[in-house]
Amino acid sequence: MKFTHYLITRFNVPVKNWDRDKAGQRVLDDEWMKERLSLFTSYCTPTIANQSVKDFTWLIYCDTKTSPDFLAIIQQAIDGIPGAIIRKAENFEMVLIDFRKILSDDPSPYVITSRLDNDDGLGPNFIREVQASFIPMDRLIINFSKGVLYDFQKHILNEVRSSPYNPYGSLIEENQAGRMYLSIFGYPHGQPPEGSSVINLSSRFAWLKIIHQRNMVSRTNGWPLHRKFIIRHFNLQESALSQSWVATAIFVVIRSLSKMKRKLVSFSRSK
Repeated sequence: MKFTHYLITRFNVPVKNWDRDKAGQRVLDDEWMKERLSLFTSYCTPTIANQSVKDFTWLIYCDTKTSPDFLAIIQQAIDGIPGAIIRKAENFEMVLIDFRKILSDDPSPYVITSRLDNDDGLGPNFIREVQASFIPMDRLIINFSKGVLYDFQKHILNEVRSSPYNPYGSLIEENQAGRMYLSIFGYPHGQPPEGSSVINLSSRFAWLKIIHQRNMVSRTNGWPLHRKFIIRHFNLQESALSQSWVATAIFVVIRSLSKMKRKLVSFSRSK
């Protein structure tokens, strides 16, 4: 086989300097876990279960201190998804060590690593298109530039038409003797590693980003969509994607006024 494909999700493993969300609330406590488990089961797992290609391994990393009750909920959510495995680590550094050991033991000449946050989702053909785009080229990044944003609090559903270096990249690496794999987790998604190349795929609705109060950094943007097709596309329950046209209209007006203001400022400065 030319390659092995791994999808990686860090569920609640501690990361240095990450103890508060954008609202200033503590992360990784029981309240945070309950909210993330709800997002995980509503948005993340349905989209992975709906992948048109099943030939990949999904590694879900949990803190070694995660309670058995929470682990049981995660396990129940991924039951029935081929290749979905829970692994435990004390911190993010141990995630990298464990994951790179798995990659090093893989006999394939190339590995593909893709990332997914526990509160987001992937389009049904994400895995298939990544694998179909495979080129035997070391440190090649495959990026889907188009996706969907859903504002969980405001019930606004938008399409993103151009998002370079987003969190949904995949990295192809060659199995070279004596060299440690970097992996898709080995660098910030907005800063491609030295010596890498990028392929941008233009498929629409390739990923689903959920905007909510407990994100670290995120904001709503894009162009309004109707939820009917998106619900089917991502294999979601009707109740998971309610939509407010009033909030959407307010968003569009504010965005339009902001664009006009920027143009006026730019025009005045050019005089």
